[in-house]
Parts: sequence; C-alpha cells; structure tokens
Amino acid sequence: MRDGPSASYQLTSPIDFRAALDLLGSDHLIVDATRMFIIFRNAVLDIKVKEGDLKTAELIAIEVLDSPPRSAEGGITLLERFLENLEATTGTDWIEGTPNN
Repeated sequence: MRDGPSASYQLTSPIDFRAALDLLGSDHLIVDATRMFIIFRNAVLDIKVKEGDLKTAELIAIEVLDSPPRSAEGGITLLERFLENLEATTGTDWIEGTPNN
C-alpha cells in the first residue's frame, strides 16, 4: 500500500459510521472502537476517530491508504466523493481541518 492524502474533519453532528456504511452498502473492516478501513471505489480508506468512537464520531482523520494505479480520481477526489456520499446518507456537514497523523 502507498500513503495518500489525509485530512481531518469536524462533523456538525455526531454520526454512527457503522450504520451509515451499512446503508451505503460499503465494505468495511472495524479495527477497534475508533478505527476502521473502508473499501470505496476500489480504494482503501483509513478512518481514525479523534473525538468519540465509531458510533458517535465528531472529529475524524481520513487517509487514502491505497487506490487503483490507473484511477482517474486522485486521493483528494476520492475523499470528496466519499464525504459527499456520507453527507447524503447522514445529513451531517463536514468541516475540513488540518491533517492528523
């Protein structure tokens, strides 16, 4: 896997990632109460919850760990598309912050 873009986001209201991803039909692997990997458009996204947990996330960091080498979408575009899908499902707005490691 190669490292890609990362960003952190403050959510305007807490969301339950597991429930939202189930609604979207997105494949995901829960690592622990604050971290999960998501398959989105053949890319692997790493979600780390910085405030709350996967059921009550308020501040998160997202990193593109791996994306298809010939993908027309770059890492930032993948993140934007992912957030757009989640926003439509949860009704939560995302406020971009500084990248977290």
